[in-house]
Amino acid sequence: MSNTDTGTKAVIPLNSIRVFVEAARQLSFSRAALTLGMTQGGVSHHVSSLEKYFGLRLFVRSGASVTLTDAGRLYFDTVQESVSTIELATRQFKQRPFNPGRLVVRTSLPTFAMTVLIPALPHFCSEPSLSVDVVTSLSPPLAGDVYDVLITRDIVIDDEAHWLLATEALVCVAAPALVKAYRDKPIDTWPFLATRTRPDVLSDWINSQANESRDIHVAAAFEHYFLAVPAAISGMGFLVIPRLLILDPLQHGLLQEVAAAAVRSAESYKAYINPESPVPETARAFCRWLKGQLRKDEPEGGAG
Repeated sequence: MSNTDTGTKAVIPLNSIRVFVEAARQLSFSRAALTLGMTQGGVSHHVSSLEKYFGLRLFVRSGASVTLTDAGRLYFDTVQESVSTIELATRQFKQRPFNPGRLVVRTSLPTFAMTVLIPALPHFCSEPSLSVDVVTSLSPPLAGDVYDVLITRDIVIDDEAHWLLATEALVCVAAPALVKAYRDKPIDTWPFLATRTRPDVLSDWINSQANESRDIHVAAAFEHYFLAVPAAISGMGFLVIPRLLILDPLQHGLLQEVAAAAVRSAESYKAYINPESPVPETARAFCRWLKGQLRKDEPEGGAG
């Protein structure tokens, strides 16, 4: 009788799935048993239970060796990545309470993470006992999410204290050859690069330019700044961007600011400390360090 015939919903055999994945990795019930710390008979029992659940053969047994059936191979390919993710997350979560120097920093700003935060981390992690994991997510954190510090511009968390890290200074940049070619031409002839995640930045900068036409030509659009910056460096067009995100290309001469003054944006960048963090002192030290780092790198402010 099938599970549906009983009129009840069968419980998914999660333990058996874990054992199946290890047996499929090893293609050996005995090696899987050693890895899992159980008997070979236990592995065989779990695999048989899963096969009974599906009503399908997952392995072909031939003496001491086993091979996956077509159904087994399909199921293994489907679930192995998820099981590996659960295993890794569980190991990391187990380590957290015992390591006060390990910090999980979450941010909704992938370009900021790539161009500002990660390159600066060695200065914070100068002591061997300190380490920082960086994760990105555009969604607000949910109850139970594992993180210590949230760095964001566009997510607001009510009733939680925050650190004000920086405000934006918007600049227009391009490859030096492009700046030279368009130096004496009106803005409405410039080829601009746009970002879909921050359409406000280009319009704010254009609207701030006195005595200039507000009609512009967008030569190309990109999802994020970390895609638009290489395009600007290659000479594809002018890019309006928070200055902090392109300090390195500016310092190395890969990009050049146009003569127009920077535009102060109304946007600000904040760091929230998770009240459930097991390492609040380390989280506060990180926020203090990051705010100082941003002030040092960008005296006029700016982040993205």
